[in-house]
Amino acid sequence: MTEHQALVTLNLVTGMGAITAKRLIESFGSAAASLAAAEADLMAVPGIGAARAAQFRAGFAQADWAREERRAAEMGVRLVTWDEPDYPQLLRAIYDPPLVLYVCGDLAALQGTGVAVVGTRHPTRYGCESAHRFGFQLAGAGYVVVSGLARGIDAEAHRGALEARGRTVAVLGGALDCLYPIENRELAVRIAREGGAVVSEYPFGRQPDRQTFPMRNRIVSGLAAGVLVVEASLQSGTLITVDQAIEQGRTVMAMPGRIDSVASMGCHNLLRHGARLVTSVDDIAEEIQTLIAVPPTRPGPTPSAPAPAPVATGAGGGLNDDEQRLLAALGADDDCSVDDLVRASGLEPGRVNGLLVGLQIKRRIRLLPGARVTRWA
Repeated sequence: MTEHQALVTLNLVTGMGAITAKRLIESFGSAAASLAAAEADLMAVPGIGAARAAQFRAGFAQADWAREERRAAEMGVRLVTWDEPDYPQLLRAIYDPPLVLYVCGDLAALQGTGVAVVGTRHPTRYGCESAHRFGFQLAGAGYVVVSGLARGIDAEAHRGALEARGRTVAVLGGALDCLYPIENRELAVRIAREGGAVVSEYPFGRQPDRQTFPMRNRIVSGLAAGVLVVEASLQSGTLITVDQAIEQGRTVMAMPGRIDSVASMGCHNLLRHGARLVTSVDDIAEEIQTLIAVPPTRPGPTPSAPAPAPVATGAGGGLNDDEQRLLAALGADDDCSVDDLVRASGLEPGRVNGLLVGLQIKRRIRLLPGARVTRWA
């Protein structure tokens, strides 16, 4: 079995994510060797244990990579595993990259300089027009417009990019054969036919649900050098994409709206905490150039060429007194808990949480699993 086939097999197994797959590969040397491991050996891998080892052994036996490849060929879909040169370099570098990308359309679209344009599913007319305009102008300038094909802001950004005859990438929250929402099916077909790509990490037949959509968001931000939020309420799911972008070291930008608009309150909160205020594509270009230090270009015929990696910059300007106080409390240690920071800084817990959001956006700290904080490397 090839490594490609083994990774496709792992991706078919329930409960097998990128982190678990990495642990298996580190333990056994390859994905193919992992599939051949005995249940007792699987149990010894950190984080697996007896129950999951039995589940995985059963899953390995049932998974049929050949059937999945046949279905992909019938649908005109390419399966790209994370060890292949066509896999996007920026996405490969995130903490938990998808094992496999199901790609319908042009693989070259995944190699360009991406800007994610995201926002609410219930936009105002102002938000729709702005998302369409940004999509059009970004694509016209040579950027790849990345979004999630959802109703509202996402769909308008995709349509704007297509109108400019540029490239756009739609990342789905379910399998390619379970496209949602159904009213955007024709939009997805246009994206795939007109130089863009429709992408999913999920095997055929996987319906979208409340778990898959947040997972999708890490791919949206992972494919982009920066994320622009056009409209979002304070409770919008769009802010999950922002959290993912911050963790991945992407720049976060937001468009201001009316001060009395619920649809813009999430954007205003991001701006308050240091996101880049954007009113034109020139603002985006300036911010992205700061990150990647190369001009935007249309993807060339060699998609295997490595995409530039993001560089940690001091986006968001200077620090206020409380932010400096919090960084001083963090000290030079490798990491500490949020509770320790609250005690050391003397600030209220709610204030500390708000400051941590701003310091992430400004690339001064990173939040780690287990509510721990470390300085930006």
